[in-house]
Amino acid sequence: MTEDTPMSERVVVALNVLRHDIDVLELAAHLAARKRARLVAYYVEETNLIHLAGLPFAMEIDRFSAAERKIDLPRMMRTLRTSTEQIQKTLYQLNERLHIDTSFRTLRGHFVSAVMSEIEQVDVVFLSRRTEPHKSHAAKRAAHYPLWVVFDGSAESERALRMAVDLALLESTGLCVALPAATDREAEALRRQALECCAPSGAVRFVSVYPFDASNLLRSMRHTGCRLLVVKRQNGGFNKAISETVPCPVVLV
Repeated sequence: MTEDTPMSERVVVALNVLRHDIDVLELAAHLAARKRARLVAYYVEETNLIHLAGLPFAMEIDRFSAAERKIDLPRMMRTLRTSTEQIQKTLYQLNERLHIDTSFRTLRGHFVSAVMSEIEQVDVVFLSRRTEPHKSHAAKRAAHYPLWVVFDGSAESERALRMAVDLALLESTGLCVALPAATDREAEALRRQALECCAPSGAVRFVSVYPFDASNLLRSMRHTGCRLLVVKRQNGGFNKAISETVPCPVVLV
C-alpha cells in the first residue's frame, strides 16, 4: 500500500497492565499518521486479575526476589490508574507531534475478546506483547529482528501481506513470509502469488510452516526472532492463541 491507498479509518492498539508496550503505540501512531487514520487506544482491565486481587488468599511471587506477597487490590488499582495516565499522556504527545486524531477508552474483560468485540471489520489492530521490567536490552535486540507475516493465498492474507510490507518499510527491517504449505510445490505457488500481489522491497525470506498452528509458527520464528507478527483476522480462538504464544506484538488485519 502507498500513502494514497485507502485503508481503515482507525488504527487500534490494545494494552493492559501486563502489556504496557509504549513502543508499539508509537509504531501504530506513525502508521496512522502515514495513512491519515485515527489512532484508538483500548486499555483492557483484566476481569479475572481484578477478581483474584480481591481474594484473601491470593498471592504473587516477585520475579526478581522470589519473595511471596499478597496481591493487594488497592495497590493494583493504583497501578492501573498510573498505567492509564501514562498512556493518555503518550497519546497527547503523539497527537501534538504527528498531528493525528487520537482517542482512549478503558474496557473490562479478557484482553483479546474484549478488544475484538469493540473493533470494526476494517480496523487494523495492534495487540501489545507482554512487557517485563528491566528488559530494555531485549527490546533493543527485538528492534533489529525481522517482521513476520502469514500468507495463505486468501484475499485477507493478501491484505495482511501488504500491511506487513508497509510496516517493514516503516521500521526499516526485513520481512519473513510464513507459508502454510504441505509440499514444496504448494510453497512455490504461494511464494509466486505473494510476489505478484505485493512485490516486497528489501530483504524478504519465505518459510514453509506445516502443519500450521501457533506452536509451529513460534518454532519457525525462534530462528530469526520477530519484531512484529502480522496475520489476517480469524476466529477468536486462533487470535487468542497467537497473542498469548508469540513473544512479540501481533497485528490483526
